[in-house]
Amino acid sequence: MTGTNIYNALHGGNLLQAFTMLQTKIDSLGDWQLQQDLETARNTYATMLTYMAQGMEDPDDTKIRQDIIRQAYALNDRANLGIRLRKTPNDKYCQAVKQSRNETFALTEVQTALETINKQTTQLATATNTRESIGRHKREQLAEQHDMLAGQLFGHTWASTLWTSSTYSQYAEFISNPNISTADKALTISAATLAAFELFDPQKLMLLMDAYLDTEADISQRALVGLLLLLIRYDKRIKHYTAITARFNLYIENRQFVADCFQALIALQYSKLTDTVSEKMTNDIMPAILKSQRYMKSSVIELDAELTKNGENPEWHHDTKDDDKAERKIHQMTEMQMEGADVYLSSFRHLKSFAFFTSIHHWLSKFSFDYPDILQTTNNIQPNVFSVVNALLDTAPFSDSDKFSFICMLGTIPQQGHDVIASQISSQLEDAGIDEIIETGKKPQRSAKATLRSYIFDLYRLFKVYPYHTQLFDPFNKQLNNFSPIYTTTLQPLLDNKEETMNMAEFMMRKGLYADALSLFSNLKPIEREQDADIWQKIGFCQQKMRQPEAAMATYIKAHKLQPGSMWTIQHTAQSAFDAHDYNTALEYTEMTLETDGDNPKWLGRKAECLFALERYSETLPTLYKLAYIDENSERTKEMLAWGQLMNGATDKAEKIYTELENNNPSVKNTTNLAHILTIKGKTKEATELYRQAYKAAKDEHEFNHNFWYLKDYFGKMGINPERMQLIYDVVISSANA
Repeated sequence: MTGTNIYNALHGGNLLQAFTMLQTKIDSLGDWQLQQDLETARNTYATMLTYMAQGMEDPDDTKIRQDIIRQAYALNDRANLGIRLRKTPNDKYCQAVKQSRNETFALTEVQTALETINKQTTQLATATNTRESIGRHKREQLAEQHDMLAGQLFGHTWASTLWTSSTYSQYAEFISNPNISTADKALTISAATLAAFELFDPQKLMLLMDAYLDTEADISQRALVGLLLLLIRYDKRIKHYTAITARFNLYIENRQFVADCFQALIALQYSKLTDTVSEKMTNDIMPAILKSQRYMKSSVIELDAELTKNGENPEWHHDTKDDDKAERKIHQMTEMQMEGADVYLSSFRHLKSFAFFTSIHHWLSKFSFDYPDILQTTNNIQPNVFSVVNALLDTAPFSDSDKFSFICMLGTIPQQGHDVIASQISSQLEDAGIDEIIETGKKPQRSAKATLRSYIFDLYRLFKVYPYHTQLFDPFNKQLNNFSPIYTTTLQPLLDNKEETMNMAEFMMRKGLYADALSLFSNLKPIEREQDADIWQKIGFCQQKMRQPEAAMATYIKAHKLQPGSMWTIQHTAQSAFDAHDYNTALEYTEMTLETDGDNPKWLGRKAECLFALERYSETLPTLYKLAYIDENSERTKEMLAWGQLMNGATDKAEKIYTELENNNPSVKNTTNLAHILTIKGKTKEATELYRQAYKAAKDEHEFNHNFWYLKDYFGKMGINPERMQLIYDVVISSANA
């Protein structure tokens, strides 16, 4: 029996079934402590059932039962971890767990050590009487000590199982300690998040809620992303942890928290588009830019060229057409980037093989030069080059992980090449008016939104590019649904906010996720959408895109009643009604369109099509004559006029038009239609010859068959006997194959 079956039993509250399956799983492990804990939980539940059978009421029944369910979940988690350690002892997480169990780790001691290093680093940075060589050596020593402690802290936090209240308090104190750097706090938040992905721990979720309240964006945004991903991961389970749900619902009363949640969910949703964006960057945008000589001086583009070409310089051939195309692609890339797309993964994913990235904590570290590998590279860079590189990293929209990649890449380029890169970057930064950053070294403040996106990009790189990523629980891969609150019970209270729900629905709609957008629009309270024509328009549009024409038509009609003057609504109602084969409604709204745009060929044609469908043939001719006058060269218009003449009994006029079409543009369709006219006029021999010509011109029998029988439903009205047509068809086919 699998863990999934146990989870399903627990999700449904079926403890007896869960206990039976747990017994089998735990027996296979031979873990005495697990067996004893399971027996204790079973006995507690059995006692509870006995008291109930005897009619003894306990006001705490529900509370006790919830506690037993939580115990059963925890037992299953511990059993699964035991099985994993036995089956895959060498995967990175299992190694971290085993190492953590074999080493003594005291968070308070690590905290004290990090405080000391942070203080010494600050003092070193402000010291004015320290010799450069001594200062550099001291900085390298501090960097090595810090990196070792950071890795140790990350590893033990990631490998930690269920925290006690005491452990939780220690971590909460660590996060709130003003003497610990923001970078160390942020990394610890990430480690706690990864730990909870692997093994559910309510105390870690509570820590993330604490950390969200931090004033530092690097801490609060990481905590928020981790919290949302974990609430999604454990949605069916969370309901049994009332402390978590109660606190989350309390947070939802804060409008800023709701706005932050939606912003994070939209950014997470963008991660689902990353592969598509990367493919477009690799196969479309970058090739167009790399062909244009004009953009050689752009720092970001030059960087992408360097990365995508592995440092090799392409041969450039100047062409103004290339420049124009590159201009459009640059604009397109900028728009994608500003909206939140991860446009640089395709370039940086190949730069994650440096030794720096063998340590998992480096993937989620906040960018700093104070890492041994990074210092080693930057120490070999001239000061003037370093200031330019620093300015680029402060202003370019790269994630922290990608900034590390950039520095590692510089370490592979000969020193003489640094000046060339610096010159190109400096020129672009000056053009952008950012030369002050180069001069002063003053870092611009990164917004909370940019911090959020950068962190999600780094998470995505860890779970997709890290060499051992398949050994990790991947929240992006496991999340089969989109990142919408509609799919997660715990997050659904967020939908009470109309403005944020609308923003996300519109985002989903822009990205072509019409089912999700429709769910969000439909979730709005009736009073919030009753008198809002704009909302009804958007609901109708989603229904139309989902090929629900009847529903779309009804919705558009509601929107039209609320806002009668909207031509957009009128035209979309006409189209939906036509698609729904409600030709009376389609005609009504088409004529509304023609009232303001009476010479529009598209809508004149649509009016004729509606009249044809309603078999009001005599009414089609005035419309068709007007259409033919306005759009005289259109083959489609001529076909419609010929059809109108034919259905009104003017066979000769129809034949004249079809003959003209056949002479000017021979095709299987035109030849077949002309043959039909001859058949109507009783000229069977001539018609059969034309049918043979059409058959020979067709690419296959299916094309001929389609055109021959296309008007089958109208043969009777055209005065053609369908059975006779079958005979003619058989004559054509048999003679062609003879």
